[in-house]
Amino acid sequence: MNFTKLTSYLEAFYKEKNIPGLGVAMYHKHQPVYEHYTGFSDVENQVPFSRDSIFRLYSATKVITVTALLQLLEQGKFKLSDPLHEYIPEFKHMSVRHTLPDGTEELLPALNPITIEHLFTMTAGVEKIDTDAVNKAIAESNGEGQTLSVIKALAQEPLLFEPGSHFKYTVCHDVLAGLLEAVTGQTFGHYLQQNIFDPLGMKDTSFQLKDESRFCKLYNSFDARTHRAASIGESFNLQPGKAYESGGGGLYSTVPDYIVFAEALCNYGLAPNGERILRPETVNAMRINRLSPVAQQDFNRFGGESKYGYGYGLGVRTMVNHEDNNSLSQNGEFGWDGARGCYVVIDPDAEVTLFYAQQENASPWYRYHGTIRNYAYASVW
Repeated sequence: MNFTKLTSYLEAFYKEKNIPGLGVAMYHKHQPVYEHYTGFSDVENQVPFSRDSIFRLYSATKVITVTALLQLLEQGKFKLSDPLHEYIPEFKHMSVRHTLPDGTEELLPALNPITIEHLFTMTAGVEKIDTDAVNKAIAESNGEGQTLSVIKALAQEPLLFEPGSHFKYTVCHDVLAGLLEAVTGQTFGHYLQQNIFDPLGMKDTSFQLKDESRFCKLYNSFDARTHRAASIGESFNLQPGKAYESGGGGLYSTVPDYIVFAEALCNYGLAPNGERILRPETVNAMRINRLSPVAQQDFNRFGGESKYGYGYGLGVRTMVNHEDNNSLSQNGEFGWDGARGCYVVIDPDAEVTLFYAQQENASPWYRYHGTIRNYAYASVW
């Protein structure tokens, strides 16, 4: 193994790509083979980005969310084909937005119910959390906005399209978090703690920031020449209510925590410490492309060049033609990424697990991910 080229590439990110700090970890053949940190979690105070740095996962949260729901699927708590309204009745009578030739909008009753698989595959047609009904529900709860109550209020919003007909990257995974609460009677965060974080020893992963002194500053448009950013702070509304736990993007984590979780999926559900979080057949079901031809076209337009060669499975991108992506990973490699640049690669066939983290909002991180991945693969060959 030789990680010299990967390390050199990452070491240049501060000056050449305006990335304040980053961390990377990798497993190969189910053994840890690489971990590297460079730059700063706090440039102004020269605090190094390290294995102790806590950061926002943003949409890399989604891989954890769907893993939790797939645990319930294994237990027979629901079927993918089940209508969502069997568990959250507010979603029983949905309407769909239709644009008429003159540009006006008409609402018509949905012909088909939202199924749980539609939520996993982003084909449900739900759009956003910030609706009048949701804001009213949050206000009536004195700003708490518990996850399930927010999702119930979301059901008052018309759908963007007939369920199952298109792919649209929206808040489907937030709805999955609400579904989990409806099925288990637990809060989403408590379930994750009991069934994923504690078993895997993920001591820093949570919906609540556990140690503010270790939190990476959230840089917006960082400039390495001046060592300053246009602004520092949150630019996404991840928590419309104080008690809201977003299945789509709300978790904090560290590199050592997340790589252990990702490695468990790479080893068909078996974590490095011997704990099993999913069955092998469930991991394989997770990484099967489930998009119709029309939905695949939607996904291609959404993902752009960083998602060339990928389809979408149960809540994750999944490689269907690695040549289209100039990728060294295998077909069936899966994972996701997140705003500010987190990125996970899970490749059970090649026995490669990779996690990359950064916290910079303006950088085109999606252009770097494929290069990081290919350098990592080349390093172990």
